[in-house]
Amino acid sequence: MSDPFLMVVLFVSVLLLLAASGLDYVLRRTWAFQRKRLRRDAEERQRNLWARFRRTASYHVDLRELRDFVISLQLGTSMEETLSGALFTAAEQFESRGDFGKRLSKHVETRLSIAPEEVIKGLAEDFQSEHLRDLAQRLEMARDGGISYERALSLTVSQLEEEIRGDLKRDIQMTPIQLTFPMIIGVFLPAVLIGMYPLISRLLSNIFGLRVDR
Repeated sequence: MSDPFLMVVLFVSVLLLLAASGLDYVLRRTWAFQRKRLRRDAEERQRNLWARFRRTASYHVDLRELRDFVISLQLGTSMEETLSGALFTAAEQFESRGDFGKRLSKHVETRLSIAPEEVIKGLAEDFQSEHLRDLAQRLEMARDGGISYERALSLTVSQLEEEIRGDLKRDIQMTPIQLTFPMIIGVFLPAVLIGMYPLISRLLSNIFGLRVDR
């Protein structure tokens, strides 16, 4: 009996044994489960790649602009205006203020009918802002009766102002370091050149004097 024929017989025997014992069903289920897991892993990698791409393409907003936006909502709600009305008013006020105003107007048009918190969530996604994410969570708590809208907005304003003050302090502390090199170039270098001028002038006179004598 040749080796190829023996291999075929063994292969068929294994298949028959699997079919008779029910192991083929187990193997099919295992393979189906593995296929699903691999597909989920591939989809997760694709989502992570897309999220990373969206982060690199996100907009930028200054903390002061965020603070002004939240203060606008705070003023609107304190005048017995609904959060939706305050967002609509803020969209009109910020319409001409760059990317933030444009994205705010866009989300008010498309998401305000769903819920006012969805506008804040859309802005948080666009600008990758933890402050806006926290604000959206607080506003949802306020909607469910956990805290008041005034409290939710005032907490965010306080956090933004604290971070702005921290940035200003860091800028003030870094100013002397940033000015050191320009001061060296602008003050000390001219002083050194002025001090060396007589020596350089005398040296040049000696060099040119020697050439004339020759």
